[in-house]
Amino acid sequence: MDSLTFISSLVRSLAWPVFALILALLFRDQILQFGTFIKKLRAGPFEAELEHDLEQLRSLLPMHRTAAGGRADDDVGFLTTLAKRHPRTAILESWTQLEQAARAAVRSQQQGEPGQDHVAVARLPEPLVRAGLIDQPQVTLYHELRRLRNDVAHATAHEPTREAASAFVALATTLHTRLTP
Repeated sequence: MDSLTFISSLVRSLAWPVFALILALLFRDQILQFGTFIKKLRAGPFEAELEHDLEQLRSLLPMHRTAAGGRADDDVGFLTTLAKRHPRTAILESWTQLEQAARAAVRSQQQGEPGQDHVAVARLPEPLVRAGLIDQPQVTLYHELRRLRNDVAHATAHEPTREAASAFVALATTLHTRLTP
């Protein structure tokens, strides 16, 4: 390999990294401003997106409480502990409990109506709104929690943080409390 071929090969292999570095230096202020929106970015955009979405969902519930109200303290304590040890499992379990509570509330409201035994998960809020158990912001919360649960369930390469799991559990518990007497 002669010196010109070596230099050509070196320039070709360094072109994109040098270009990316120049762009990063030119736009460092904008990049730093964008960084304030992301709390953690460990293995990709999944964690940052999950935590950002959970913060937005908290704003939907002005009555958000850390206590469970009508729920058994053992259930909430279990989910909180689970969130610290196994974040993914805590999210999946709290969603399962929320879905079961929604189904039980729908069954209790639709007693005697034929053909209403099974309602799709995505359509569960509709009869709950008709019954006056939840309102539109809580319907949005339900759908967003379902979407986040699906993200966690299907993105096995990324582990949600403990903080994200705790926030999810708290939001799911708040909505669960609205559905149970």
